[in-house]
Amino acid sequence: MPRPVIGITCSRSVGGRWSDYDLGHFLEFAFDAYSQAVLNCGGAPLLVPISQSKNSLTVISSRLDGLILSGGPDINPRFYNDDPHQGLKDVDESQDEMELELTRQALAAGVPILGICRGLQLMNVAMGGTLYQDIASQVPTACNHSPRADRGTVTHKVRIKPNTRLQKTFQRSNLLVNSKHHQAVKAPAPGLVISAVASDGIIEALEDPSRPFVLGVQWHPEGLWKTDVAARKLFKALVTAAGKYWGTD
Repeated sequence: MPRPVIGITCSRSVGGRWSDYDLGHFLEFAFDAYSQAVLNCGGAPLLVPISQSKNSLTVISSRLDGLILSGGPDINPRFYNDDPHQGLKDVDESQDEMELELTRQALAAGVPILGICRGLQLMNVAMGGTLYQDIASQVPTACNHSPRADRGTVTHKVRIKPNTRLQKTFQRSNLLVNSKHHQAVKAPAPGLVISAVASDGIIEALEDPSRPFVLGVQWHPEGLWKTDVAARKLFKALVTAAGKYWGTD
């Protein structure tokens, strides 16, 4: 069977000059660990840049068998009807708008979705949920969810809820994860259920049990897939769901 095509959303940063005539430009990127994990687990990775129109996103989403909403900057709180908090960091409205539109199109079409870190938060906002804009100042009892550690270092434990897709995927009730975020889900969107939490109560995973595969995790499995069985299982679960979706086309 052909490899299912897995879209991976990009972030962007302002780059330097590449010619004597440029004043600067945006660099659109996704860390290669996402693509490596998808490729290793049987999928065909395809980067989705931010520079889009609604029409171009419709064309792209119609060709995807699965979608990864990757990590990135803070989400502008206006997209979940909140005012900016003093702890809010950099936002990119163009990225927000592109990913929200792509997510809603994918949801409408039944495309399997895996949200990672910001991707979990974006998925929640796209479906009507809200966020903590800054954990440290808004949840003072929380542990440090953004430690100075590389993406391959596990930093805290999460408790996985029984009888969830996440629990069935991992076949375990807890997991050590590599946490790197200062925002988090506050109120889950209608239809999304909590499938994992940290010891301090911060939501670490959401899923939609009414859909074939809509799942988001707050940690970074792309940083662990080479050495961690659970991380590989997550990407393989997405690719498997994408293969089934491809088979219905």
